[in-house]
Amino acid sequence: SGFPRFNSSRGGQISKRSDHRVFVTNLPSNGSWQDLKDHMRQAGDVGFADVFKDSTGVCEFLKLEDMKYAIKNLDNSKFVSHEGDSSYIRVRQDKGPGNGSSR
Repeated sequence: SGFPRFNSSRGGQISKRSDHRVFVTNLPSNGSWQDLKDHMRQAGDVGFADVFKDSTGVCEFLKLEDMKYAIKNLDNSKFVSHEGDSSYIRVRQDKGPGNGSSR
């Protein structure tokens, strides 16, 4: 007990979710969630990654320190997709729903 429960029915993919989330922009159009996860592993343990059709994505780290490292060191880094396309991505902390409560 004490651990949040997540619905694992979506695609059957098991992931470790956290509040240590970054929002990524300027991804190449053919970048996949696997590409994003591989790139972000330079900063630490990645529990979850997803990309969207508008060349943005999200990545969740298991540790706060890893998220901070990614923001500091992977912002404006060269990202290469599995198909060889590259771009310089922007990485910032995601202040999306569910991240605002500090109680």
